[in-house]
Amino acid sequence: MAMFVPSFKFSAFQSLFTIFHSPISTHSAFRNPHSLLHALLVRTQRALPSAFCLLLTAFCILPSAVLAQRAPSGPFALRDQFPVKLLFLSLRPESGYLLPTGARQWAFGLSYTNTYAGTWPVGNPKKASDYYQAAPLNEYRLFVDAEVLRLTIDLDWRIARRLQVGATLPLIFQNGGFLDSSVEGFHGLFNLTNGGREETPQNAYGVFVVRNAQFWINREKAAAFQPGDMVLRLKSPILEGGSSGPIIAGSGAVKLPTGRFESLTGSGGVDIQVALMATQAIGQRLAVHYSIAYTHLGRPSRHIDFPIRSITSQMLALEYLTTNKLSVLLQTLANTSPFPDSVLGPLDRTAYEMHGGIKYAISPAALFEVSITENLSQYQNTPDIGLHMGVRWRR
Repeated sequence: MAMFVPSFKFSAFQSLFTIFHSPISTHSAFRNPHSLLHALLVRTQRALPSAFCLLLTAFCILPSAVLAQRAPSGPFALRDQFPVKLLFLSLRPESGYLLPTGARQWAFGLSYTNTYAGTWPVGNPKKASDYYQAAPLNEYRLFVDAEVLRLTIDLDWRIARRLQVGATLPLIFQNGGFLDSSVEGFHGLFNLTNGGREETPQNAYGVFVVRNAQFWINREKAAAFQPGDMVLRLKSPILEGGSSGPIIAGSGAVKLPTGRFESLTGSGGVDIQVALMATQAIGQRLAVHYSIAYTHLGRPSRHIDFPIRSITSQMLALEYLTTNKLSVLLQTLANTSPFPDSVLGPLDRTAYEMHGGIKYAISPAALFEVSITENLSQYQNTPDIGLHMGVRWRR
């Protein structure tokens, strides 16, 4: 891997703009007619601008008679997608609602993210001592250059009036991807810094985390598609809300070590979480969703001399119901760091990201959703850009 000399990166809006407006790369991944994931991403990036324009028009011209009367569909169930933090349990945002008693719901999700992050300065990312040219040895340092595909299979089942249970099985694949050239091309067009991207080969892969000049994670070759850590959940109503009050539910979750630390699909430890989910309707078309969670991280593999701490997560989402089938969501997610407090940072700082997208009711029992993820913090601890698509079916 080439020498790495990062500088401050401008990623918050530029990467999102790149996905929509950059020309298709000549990289081989774009020429592969069998690349289903690439085809989905390209078609989505072409369609979303038009979809949002049509949606904006609908706000202005739709008569009140066709505006939504259905219940809010809830926030995007999108957790923190940073490759290192995917090892641990994190908040899965939900509304305060539970399923109807006896109902079951299946959900299938696809999330694809591009991440380039590094603590400054780094010479050779594969040499642990190079991370400490200007940092104390007890500081965590990292270099991450990866694209991650995460598929999820979710099942929720309200087995009693006051109890809903659920499970999530993730399937994870990390690689060098194909989005680097699009991001770099846009930055170059407007003479913006690439944050060190140009110092490494395009679409390369590497995940390195060090402390005391020793590697905790040292991956320069992506593992094959593998299952991650399974999560088991339960949820119970706390406040029904009545006609105008908030709907509040309590939730608990446990992450089981079904993934492998060596392939970065799990921490090797058992994580436990408690959470509150709330929903407040404002009129007939607007709803506010809020979640807060505390996650105790179990002892991960290779934990010696690599301390971690518990995570607090919060989510705030606004859902606007435009019709009885379509809703628009804007959602923010904040996660404190699993890395201990440090003098330099930035790995100990809270990570912020934003999701924006739509949900569409295909039928009374089925719902489709799509969203874009963009980082809001410049602390080298969030993905730069991401795409999420999902469908859920209830019976």
